[in-house]
Amino acid sequence: MDFKFMAAYNQYSDKFDGAENERQLELNDLINKLHLKDIDYDVFYAAMATEDGDRYQFHRTKINTSRKFAYRKNERKVDRIKRHK
Repeated sequence: MDFKFMAAYNQYSDKFDGAENERQLELNDLINKLHLKDIDYDVFYAAMATEDGDRYQFHRTKINTSRKFAYRKNERKVDRIKRHK
């Protein structure tokens, strides 16, 4: 067996131990389909995470940047305001 399948099987066994009977049947079906290569690893992991809601949702955060000149100009302005308060 390859590394990807072993990692998927470890994930399966962790979920299987705490699952109810109906969910265990679904998990067995998933691991069998993966072993027979009827489904891909992406589909397997997506199906594993559907009930738990532990699938990572990608979100992008905005990074504000400024040029060195603009940053220094702003710092001088802030320092000047602090100095004369």
